[in-house]
Amino acid sequence: MTKDPFAVPDDEANPFAIQRPVAADAALNPYAPTSNVSEIEGLGESDVESYRRRYLSHEASIKSIGFLYLIPGVLLLVFFVGMLGVAAVSLLVDGNGLQGMGLVEAALVVGIYGGLGSVQIYTGLGLRRFKIAARRLATVFSVFGLLIFPFGTLINGYILYLLQSQKGKVVFSESYQDAIRRTPHIKYRTSLIVKVLVVILIAVMSLGIAAMFFGA
Repeated sequence: MTKDPFAVPDDEANPFAIQRPVAADAALNPYAPTSNVSEIEGLGESDVESYRRRYLSHEASIKSIGFLYLIPGVLLLVFFVGMLGVAAVSLLVDGNGLQGMGLVEAALVVGIYGGLGSVQIYTGLGLRRFKIAARRLATVFSVFGLLIFPFGTLINGYILYLLQSQKGKVVFSESYQDAIRRTPHIKYRTSLIVKVLVVILIAVMSLGIAAMFFGA
């Protein structure tokens, strides 16, 4: 083969050029982190369904824990409204706040109930939507709840497992949220353990509220 005397020789490879690694096939490793696309980008529908079903039970348990936070949150807000009404009536009748307390003390007590109720509802809704901020709040609540022995220790220990285990981290990840959006037809059932926890929590909250009303 003859060489063309007028041909311009090809440029040699730049030895200082940055060698970018070839991206791994997402279908081979759906958990490999990527910077621009979801971890399940490119997977078939059957693969996405398998990915979600693997963590579906954990997902259902976390949503149920969110419901556990909604129950006391709603009850605290109802109690907040009731205390607000009592404080207003007491202030108009005898000029005192709630149960003989001054205006500032009564406002502080009522505000604490309202604030706790609002935070509990935010946490519950956030857990059911798998928000990272709600996961952090629930973790803080559960750490303090461990001190309530024995039921509080058992319940909050289980909640911490759901939130902080490897499965919990996957469920709160963006790739899993993408899988949820792509598989709306997959439904979940609440586990028996969570149902038992709901019954226990409702019973404890009911007894506590009844004690406060009858004690007053």
